[in-house]
Amino acid sequence: MKKLISLCLCFPLMIFSSCSKSSEKKTNIKNQDPAAKVEEEYFSPYTGEKITKETYNKIPFMVIIENSKDARPQSGLVNADIVYETMAEGGIPRFIALYHKEDSEKIGPVRSARPYFLDIAIENKLPFAHCGYSEEAKERIEKENLPSLNEFKYGNAYWRDKNRIYEHSLYTSSSKLRDLIKEKNISITPKSSLKFNKDYWQTNNLPAAASATLKLNKYYTTSYIYKNGLYYKYISSDQCLNREDSAPLTASNIIIQITDITLQKDGLHLDIKLIGEGEAYIISNGKFVKCKWFKKDSNSNTILLDEQNKEIPLSPGKTWWNIIDKKSQIEIK
Repeated sequence: MKKLISLCLCFPLMIFSSCSKSSEKKTNIKNQDPAAKVEEEYFSPYTGEKITKETYNKIPFMVIIENSKDARPQSGLVNADIVYETMAEGGIPRFIALYHKEDSEKIGPVRSARPYFLDIAIENKLPFAHCGYSEEAKERIEKENLPSLNEFKYGNAYWRDKNRIYEHSLYTSSSKLRDLIKEKNISITPKSSLKFNKDYWQTNNLPAAASATLKLNKYYTTSYIYKNGLYYKYISSDQCLNREDSAPLTASNIIIQITDITLQKDGLHLDIKLIGEGEAYIISNGKFVKCKWFKKDSNSNTILLDEQNKEIPLSPGKTWWNIIDKKSQIEIK
């Protein structure tokens, strides 16, 4: 893979304090009086931010969202806690977005499932909304009895926007999908293996990352520009905005997971390696660290490790997780 990193990309030596698991409920007891009031604090398992009990108890879910030029600007990506971006057919990536903390009245355009999107949904142990599937994904959904929220079967949870071309017009919402999940009696507990620690990114002497550019192929380049404590997303030279209110798409953390993406024998569909290990970068708070990703098997979580095999925490906030091929060009500066 060709890398155009303007700064030294060796593993920096870092010392950081213990990481907190954001999915835990924390109990604070004021004073030492046995009769003191017990207060429970709730933290988002997906962003590490403090949230209310009502928000914590919301049903999380995922949605596969299109990213072709005609589908932009999308709706609802601005509300996602985590957005995974990886390649689909035709040289253009597609998204699978995780929703919990924020509600969205309109999410889409919704598109079809692929096996690697199923892997991401399985890792997060969440139901996923989509419209159709590849044959391989269809077989896995049926064989593994996965919590699919397919528009083909549950059309009432979706609608068509008549102002958009038909192929890019399917939408859903947080309320419709949560109602469907309740109807299907899918039991979900908000949970994530991610760790968060803002001190790690504020105190460690790490290389600067004012911007990051990923050139995946001649058709697609995405970049992130650091401003006012957040990374703003661009595709080519166009800033990514929410369709309804033109709100910019931003994230506190950018993850770049580098792996093998290969064509299947049909010359159309892709295989994306998500089990094993490989190089990765985490970008946050105007800094970056080179690390490695590791996933033991299909039932394991993907973890991000430093050179001492210690898990690296994220900054509290939203995350954009890019899964890219080894041949991609990366520039961080």
